[in-house]
Amino acid sequence: MYPAFGTEQKKFFELIYSKEFGTKLNTQRAFTLTEMTITLVLLSLLASVLVPRFVLISDSARDALVDGTEAALVGGMKNHRAFWMVSGTPGIGTTSAVNLNVDGIVVRYRNGYPVNTQDSNHVPVGTPNRNAASTRLFHLFLNPLPTPVIPRNSSGTGWVMLANGDCLAVPRRRCWEYRVNGARYARITYSGGTGDFYLD
Repeated sequence: MYPAFGTEQKKFFELIYSKEFGTKLNTQRAFTLTEMTITLVLLSLLASVLVPRFVLISDSARDALVDGTEAALVGGMKNHRAFWMVSGTPGIGTTSAVNLNVDGIVVRYRNGYPVNTQDSNHVPVGTPNRNAASTRLFHLFLNPLPTPVIPRNSSGTGWVMLANGDCLAVPRRRCWEYRVNGARYARITYSGGTGDFYLD
């Protein structure tokens, strides 16, 4: 009945040809349609709870990024204001601008607040809107920069340097906008006339 095999092989063939083996195979069953449906419903419910939480976490991370950038901008501006003060507060009480050399960057002040730089040499080549005053101040106040900085017409996510007309109506305004997929998420406006920052 069996080929000429050793003891182990004989036991194997006896097991395969036995009725018990066939019975064991037949008793294993697959998932029913009801069980599969219940599993899918439970997974859908779980996803409906977790996805909004993930979105909230993403928004919280963006809020933290914007708040951190605003705080860094304020700190950078205050450092330059302090430099102006220790330089003897030149130009105080006048409407004319005063240029001071700050670590090799010529910064233009009005009443002690930085409003621009003489050139954009401190801004990396290839930066979008490199020559704009808002770009110059962004790079002056922040080190390191939040990334990425994207062009104005981009549909990406990152910081955009805006023109004066895109900012809140405050004196000597410069502003920066954080966009998500091309849509404004938050905007930070700096008033070079008062040294105040506005977040909207």
